[in-house]
Amino acid sequence: MGINNIIMPNTTQLKYGLYGIRALGGRRVAANTIEAVRRTLRRKIKKTARLWVRIAATVPVTRKPLGIRMGKGKGAIDFYATPVRPGQIIFEMDRVPRKVAMQALQAAQYKFPIKLGFVEWS
Repeated sequence: MGINNIIMPNTTQLKYGLYGIRALGGRRVAANTIEAVRRTLRRKIKKTARLWVRIAATVPVTRKPLGIRMGKGKGAIDFYATPVRPGQIIFEMDRVPRKVAMQALQAAQYKFPIKLGFVEWS
C-alpha cells in the first residue's frame, strides 16, 4: 500500500459547492492535467456556475535530459505535480443543474488519469 492510497479524512467532504468530483484511485497528477480538466469543466458548466479546484500542483518533479549520463547532480525541474488520494475531492461546483454537473463529470473523466466519482452535498 503506497502513500497515494492512504485516505486523508480532511479532503473527503464537500467544502464549498453543491456538487463535487471525487478521485476513486490514487496517483500523481501533473499541473497541466489539472488545468486541462478545469478548462473542460468550465466549458461544460458555463460562466454563471461556480467552480473550485481543491488540489494544487506544488511538488516539483525533476528529470535529466535525454542522452545525458548518470551522475552530475540532480536534473532540472520538468513539471509540477500533486499526489491525489482515493476519496479526495478534486473539483467542486455550484449554481449548476445536476444533469449538467453529471455531464461535466463525464467530460472530465476522459482527461483525468484516475477514475472519478460524483458527490452531492447532503
